[in-house]
Amino acid sequence: MYNISESPSREEVLTFLSKSASYGNLGAFIGAGFSKAVLNDTGSEIALSWGELLNRASSEMGIDYDKIWKEGVGYPEVASEICKLHALANGNDHEKSLNELKRMIANLTSWYPDKDKREKFSKYLESLSPAWVITTNYDLIIESLLTGKSIPLGPNDSLSSQNGVIPVFHLHGIRTNPEEIIIAQEDYVALFRPSEYRQIKLALTIKESTTLLLGYGVGDVNVLTALDWSRNVFKGNQANYPNDVVQVLRKTNPNEAPYRDKNGIVIIEVEDLSEFFQQYLEVRSRVIAEEKLERENLTELAQRLDAADVKMIDQFIDDQAFRADMLNTLGKSSIYLISGFVFFLNKCIDTTWARTNVWGAFHEYNNYLKIILDILTSFSMAQFPPALFQTAAYGLYRTAYYVGDGPGQSWVANKTWQARKKELSPEVIREIRNFAAQHDYQPLEHLVLGL
Repeated sequence: MYNISESPSREEVLTFLSKSASYGNLGAFIGAGFSKAVLNDTGSEIALSWGELLNRASSEMGIDYDKIWKEGVGYPEVASEICKLHALANGNDHEKSLNELKRMIANLTSWYPDKDKREKFSKYLESLSPAWVITTNYDLIIESLLTGKSIPLGPNDSLSSQNGVIPVFHLHGIRTNPEEIIIAQEDYVALFRPSEYRQIKLALTIKESTTLLLGYGVGDVNVLTALDWSRNVFKGNQANYPNDVVQVLRKTNPNEAPYRDKNGIVIIEVEDLSEFFQQYLEVRSRVIAEEKLERENLTELAQRLDAADVKMIDQFIDDQAFRADMLNTLGKSSIYLISGFVFFLNKCIDTTWARTNVWGAFHEYNNYLKIILDILTSFSMAQFPPALFQTAAYGLYRTAYYVGDGPGQSWVANKTWQARKKELSPEVIREIRNFAAQHDYQPLEHLVLGL
């Protein structure tokens, strides 16, 4: 449930992304391909790739880009070489030429989508409902699409924002602050220092989220390093929240079925990003409708618990199927129902206990015990709401006097206990012992003795 399967369908991947958005931990890692999808039409190349940016900037700075050796060389090294050649040609120091390159990059990324594209992709991003966005882009296209709903953050800012505002963390800097732009080799040396905030935060964010890669290649060292750190440096137990990495990959002839690459990333192929977003919109609408219906049902159940009548209490006591269904619902949505359920359960327990006051009604102790055991076996100790456990443990203590085969005890309750006590998990038994010891409930300690 908390990860995508090894061989998922497209529907499964899109549904997982939507449920992550509802959970509140879906993040988007956005690269230059996204800016290109928003700005560039056939015959119109407004947004530029990293290489195209350096080519244009070097030309503006009077440097022949074609004469720079680029085979087997990364773009940061190419950027450093541009600065070196510019410094030599103009008698500058390297730092001055680097600042000039950064200002040029800032000028060349002054991009704004037209009205139609802005409306279209604004709808797409809003439907995605990301908790955060991390981008290597210098431009402010994402912020123009999320006007009033996002805040741009530079590489020296913390990845944080106020409630309801999406933080857009520009890992390599923002064009409005050229001095912070990270583009040359020397910039990256600082970026990858041990314990450097950006790399640690990126790795932890991926570990704590479902991450969607849009317009971005996983061959980039930033992504690969963060993925490696999230899985190997910051190790931990299996997450109890949605957590996976999905890349939307543009292909001329896309595969319908998603797959995992050698890095474990789920790849979903599309001809263009609009195709992905249209498919996601359809799934998102369905998931939202299902979640709305579920919330309405939970609200109705919570109201019924608060105003429980004698009929509902009797049904919980006497109808095991009804009781099992309610406990199953509680297990899935305890955070929404636990308060009302504990109140309701106390009514049921008090009613059941009152039935034992009838002379010779030893079978009622058995009914009481079955309710308590149903509760104690419905949750793992790690997921047991504390207030509910306390109520159930006290109920077990109260009936412990009467579970046995001696005079004045319920033999049928004893049979139930002997048959079902093995259903209690070791963790629950340990906590029952702790509860009994804390309150000196000796009958309860004796009941679980030897388990």
